[in-house]
This record gives sequence, structure tokens and C-alpha cells, in this order.
Amino acid sequence: MLATLILVLAVTLILGNIFYRHQIDVSQATGSLHGDQAVLLAISAESWARDLLSADNDDVESDHFDENWAQAIPLLPVDGGMINGCLVDMQSRFNLNNFASYSEDDLANERKSAAVGPAKLWEALLRDFDYLVDQSRVPVIVDWLDPNDELISPAGAESADYSSFTPPRFPANTLIADPSELAAMIGYSFTETQHLLPWITALPRATTININTAPEQILMALSDGMGRDFVDLVIDNRPFFTLDEFYQAIDIRLMIGEAAVALRWPSSLIDVKSDFFQLNLEVTLGQSRLEVQSILQRGRNSRAVVVRREITVVPAGVTTVPSTPDTLESETVDLDRFDDDSDNSTEDAYYLRPLCEIANNIAPTDDGGN
Repeated sequence: MLATLILVLAVTLILGNIFYRHQIDVSQATGSLHGDQAVLLAISAESWARDLLSADNDDVESDHFDENWAQAIPLLPVDGGMINGCLVDMQSRFNLNNFASYSEDDLANERKSAAVGPAKLWEALLRDFDYLVDQSRVPVIVDWLDPNDELISPAGAESADYSSFTPPRFPANTLIADPSELAAMIGYSFTETQHLLPWITALPRATTININTAPEQILMALSDGMGRDFVDLVIDNRPFFTLDEFYQAIDIRLMIGEAAVALRWPSSLIDVKSDFFQLNLEVTLGQSRLEVQSILQRGRNSRAVVVRREITVVPAGVTTVPSTPDTLESETVDLDRFDDDSDNSTEDAYYLRPLCEIANNIAPTDDGGN
């Protein structure tokens, strides 16, 4: 009888172990399958966004917040999950790669000119955030981007200046791939870079700034001394369908003639259309959650193409903060939910804000904005 009990116990343990391992295998297989399906759903949504930006569905001569691309994708239910996303105009931000073609003469000529250029705009943006602005701010970026090892000016920095770092680093000597790369440059701290990230980008070529979609911080830096008057004037009168409309609106305020306005804010710096957009997607399928950021480049006569895609797997137990008006206005989360001693704390969880909520929260607040 004792032997029988031992045998039954052994068989029970073996079968329990088999079933346990089977459940783990099924769970892993299901998670892997959901992950693959979530990627395919994201690519499908990406294809939809490319169609939305094509010349057949959008006016490529002017881009603004009243167009279909600027409307956030509503929660789209799919079998076993959902998709949420939005498109963001990347030419509403300052493109660090605009400095790639700069020379010492270009920088000197811009400082002497009455026109607003990338260097003046960049320094104005830093100044608006109360960051120190000196002669090194622009040359350091130019030296990081240019293909040679020669200083653009004594205030610049090349390999010899970076070699003393621990660990040593070297300038990229090519276009910046991600705006966070700014933190690796001499004179730019990690904190500064994190603060500037919502208003800067790194696109594969030099670009203009779309005044129809530029946020208030960029417009303030563009104002060239006009300050809040310029920001309010642009927001109240946009969308502009041509640059001439913008020049007319500014001339009504300045009374200096449209030609003088065009010289002050040249077409090489601003425009009313965009070629680069970022698609922010959140895909939930079963236990799998993905965040996808895709940079789309639109040509004049073809569908947009994907020039970069970043896929982030959100770990299990990470909950997205609900998109509520209170959250949008205050940008705060109930910290009591993280307090181990709180009576309301029922589970340990971490919280992320949705990508599109973050993007929309830095968008301008004019009537056509989202």
C-alpha cells in the first residue's frame, strides 16, 4: 500500500511537471505569435499612413492641422487588441542636420545679415530656455557633422577635444541619426538635450520649418525680436497656403514691405509644406504591446517612404496613462499609486504616457490644432 502511494505521488509529480512545462510553452508560443502579429498590424497602419500622405489624398503644397493626416487615429479595435496612433509633422521642429553644410563663411555671413538663419534660430531657442549662449554653441554642432577634422572656428571641437573624455569619444563626421546625439557634443548636457528633444529632430537632409505646424517655442525663436506679437500673429492667421500669404500677414504688422519681410524670413528657412512626418503607433494584441515610431518621407509625385523605424516592446505590467483632459493639462500622474504604503495601492505597476498624447501636448493650441 505504501509502495502504491509512493508510485501515485511520483506519477502525479511527473504529470504536473509535464502540464506545467506545456503551459509555459503554450504561453511563450502565444506571446511570440501575438508579437509577430502586432508587428504586421503596425506595418499595415504604416502603409495606411503612407497612403494618407500621398498626393492623391493630400494637398502636398501646404500642410496644416486642418488636414486629415493631422487627426489622431481613433482607437481601432482588431481581433484581440487595438491600434492607436497619430502623425506628427517633423518639419515643425528644428533640424540639427541643417548645420551639415555650414562653413566658417556661412556662419560669419549669417551673423552679419538681417535675415534669420538656422544659427540665429538655434541660439534664440536656447536663449528662450534660459540656457547659456556663447560662440561655441553652433560651431560644436558643425564640427560634429562635417566630414573633416578641421575646426570651423576656435570655438568648435574636433577629435582632439573629445579624445580626453572618459571613455573617449569621437565626432560622428556625418549626419546625426538621432537628436539625442546632441548630448554627446561638448557643451551640451544630458539635461539640456532631454529638455530640447520635443522641439528638435535629425532628418536625413536639410529642411525648412513649416510655420503652419510649428509650436509656440519654435515660433518664438523665429520671431527675431517681435516676441509674443509674432507668435500670436502666426497662430491667429494660419493656415497659410503660400509663403506670400505669410509675408502679407507679417507686413500688415511691421509695415516694411513684403520684400523686406521675405529677406528677414527667407524661404530657405521657412515654408508652408512638409516632406517628413513621424508616425507614432501603439499596438496592443493579447499580452503583447508595441510602440512604433516611423519616419516617413514624402516625395512630390509618389507615396511616402519609410526612412527609419523604431519598435519598442513594452514590458508586461507597464500601463499606459489614460488620455484624459486632466492628464493633458497637468501632465501629472497620481503618485499615490506608486506608494507602497498607500491604502489604494492594489498592485505594483509602472505607467507610460501614450506617444500621441505626448506629441499632442507640445502641439500649438490654435483652433486647428490637435
